[in-house]
Amino acid sequence: MAVQRTKGVDSARRALQILLQFNQNKPELTVDEILETHDISLPSAYRYLSLLREMYLIEERGKGSYVLSPEILQLAQAAERTLDYRVEAQPVLDQLRDATGETALYLRQLNDAAVCLAISEPDRTISISFQPGHVMPLHAGAAAKTLLAGFAKARRAQYLDRVEPPLSAEARERLSADLDRLRETGFAVSEGEVDEGVWACAAPVRVRSHLVGAISVVAPAYRVDDDKREAIGAAVRAAAVELETVLAKAR
Repeated sequence: MAVQRTKGVDSARRALQILLQFNQNKPELTVDEILETHDISLPSAYRYLSLLREMYLIEERGKGSYVLSPEILQLAQAAERTLDYRVEAQPVLDQLRDATGETALYLRQLNDAAVCLAISEPDRTISISFQPGHVMPLHAGAAAKTLLAGFAKARRAQYLDRVEPPLSAEARERLSADLDRLRETGFAVSEGEVDEGVWACAAPVRVRSHLVGAISVVAPAYRVDDDKREAIGAAVRAAAVELETVLAKAR
């Protein structure tokens, strides 16, 4: 992901990387699992774990096994309060899901990344990378590119300079042309850019000309023919306008 590394904070970065290794699917970690993921020695692993324990961020459940502490709940609650327009977006996403029969998402930009804030899934869900709280690069996928297209050209160039692995000159030129078209049309389409076999479309959400996010629908490519893609595209555009209306009234 295109994030500039801060110099002189390697130890702090490593401790935070260990903390971020905990997730919904992996709520408990062992020292062996930490060593497998991070290129560090056993004494270093225990040193980082001791720091996280000192800050009351993790607890030792058993010998060599660690879990997040209740202190993390305060961070989660603070983060939830900053999820811009998540509450307002949810009913719009639910209506969009019902209208299309597919998964609807609301995303916004977070520094050099796209973060999913809200999702509405039908009964026949699909596996996608974008899930609430997950951050993804801005240069792949309909919704993410919608956000990147909102960057001024100088800022966009700076972002693309930092992308890892670097884009080839041809890929960068193709992406830049795609972003220019997207900025003009206000509508993006992608297929297989984030998840293989997944088609997506997206439209920007603006409040007083300020880009605040993007609404998107994702679906298995095999399930949406040309007619359905056109219908979904129209529904996504309408949902974006509806959310803009809701947010304008709320401000």
